[in-house]
Amino acid sequence: MKLFKSTLVAMATLLIATGITVAQVQQQAPPPPQQPELPTSADVSDDEILLLVNTINDLQPIEEKAQEKIEEALEEEGITLQRFQQMMMAMQNPQMAEEANVTDEEMEKLQTLQPALMQIQGEAEQEMIAKIEDNGFTIERYQGIIMGAQQDPDLMARLQSEMDDE
Repeated sequence: MKLFKSTLVAMATLLIATGITVAQVQQQAPPPPQQPELPTSADVSDDEILLLVNTINDLQPIEEKAQEKIEEALEEEGITLQRFQQMMMAMQNPQMAEEANVTDEEMEKLQTLQPALMQIQGEAEQEMIAKIEDNGFTIERYQGIIMGAQQDPDLMARLQSEMDDE
């Protein structure tokens, strides 16, 4: 179960990272007329499920390496990972900002760290995209199946079953 949760974290990270890239591109282009339908269990073969699980397993070390680099960069600035997460949540949710009590010094440290963190994230994103494509998926298909699994309990059950067998 721990493996399943950690791979879901990796999948979410990739979806977020590639979603940001897609969102940036879409800001420059007119919106598509209609979002494509997400694949259901019937649309995904057993071979594709196996390939997806193998791909997820291949992505985990990339995610772990990026996480380690982020933690090292934070430590160099004297910020713990937990505090960084609190500060980021406070920045995203103004209601939490008061609770987090982010100091001016911490904000300066975050601004100093931002380019390095973005570089780490960008490098990890590129590695993940390359690994997904090396494994025979397009980014769209990979993301589609992951998002489809979130909507289709049968597809999620098949994915989880294959991951449990690993």
